[in-house]
Amino acid sequence: MTSTLTRDGVHRPGGWRSRLALSPDLVDFANRGFRTDRPETRYVLERAATAFLDGYNRGLDTPYGQPTTLDGIPADLRGFAAEGSAMSAVLLDRLSPRRHGRFAAQLRGHPRHDYLLHVGAGWALAKLDAVSVGALGRLGRLGSENGLLRWLAYDGYGFFKVFFVKDPTLAGWRRHRKPCDPTCAIRYQGLGRCLWFRDCGDPAALAERISGLPASHRGDVWSGVGLAATYANGVSPDDHALLLRLAGNHRPALAQGAAFAAEARRADGTAGPAVDAATRTLTGVSADTAAEWTWQARHGLDRAGATPADYGEWRARVQRLAARHVAG
Repeated sequence: MTSTLTRDGVHRPGGWRSRLALSPDLVDFANRGFRTDRPETRYVLERAATAFLDGYNRGLDTPYGQPTTLDGIPADLRGFAAEGSAMSAVLLDRLSPRRHGRFAAQLRGHPRHDYLLHVGAGWALAKLDAVSVGALGRLGRLGSENGLLRWLAYDGYGFFKVFFVKDPTLAGWRRHRKPCDPTCAIRYQGLGRCLWFRDCGDPAALAERISGLPASHRGDVWSGVGLAATYANGVSPDDHALLLRLAGNHRPALAQGAAFAAEARRADGTAGPAVDAATRTLTGVSADTAAEWTWQARHGLDRAGATPADYGEWRARVQRLAARHVAG
């Protein structure tokens, strides 16, 4: 199977899979209608999004049963590339009439990126519009053995739907459908992560946008913002400090997202000084301590039959731990 590299260094699959390939133009902030007036942050976030596309396209060319190689991708970007590879793996799994082991191969081959892999699976199911209550939770059939993390697919689903939405006002998310299904909160968490990209990490713009979202989900959105602000980052320490101040009563949710990011970075070996600095500002503790919160809070919840309620309880426990340090 032949493949090429684009001018941006992104893998381009060959053969029939080239029809499924994604172009770097898709993550250009100007093309997407995202904020472009913060050039340094834009550079960091577009670089992360491009790594995602590279991983996705590499995944299309990955032989069945093997994990996608991430060689040549900078260590701090491999999580994004792994997320992309999971998207293409799940797409091919869902499109294949007989063989469904590609996502399982990614989980076996890249265990240090398990957070991002489950999020990437949600991108694929959003692309296929294959969501229903509990549907994404059945990722165990695609090879997942992790009860809690599989629900992160709904985070990826929410991110995808916001990243590619044509309406910049996000009217569909501002009008809350009731009753809210058990995974709704996780999708709003994904919305929060995506807003970090759409608003190019601008704390004031994020706070204003979140204030117009349903009150019952503002904490979920702040959680996603905290995750992206720590994992993708791209902003100054002053921006992190302002973000914490503007979060107001949702500071524990913001801190919980940062703790999730700290654990994801620790797991993949990229929790360097910038991650620690962001985590200390948003949680009041070191990245290592915040990462430990996520494990302390998982006790008794992380099982094969874990439900969205268990995932919600996991987040709530981390937020209770964080509240001791950031509540103001």
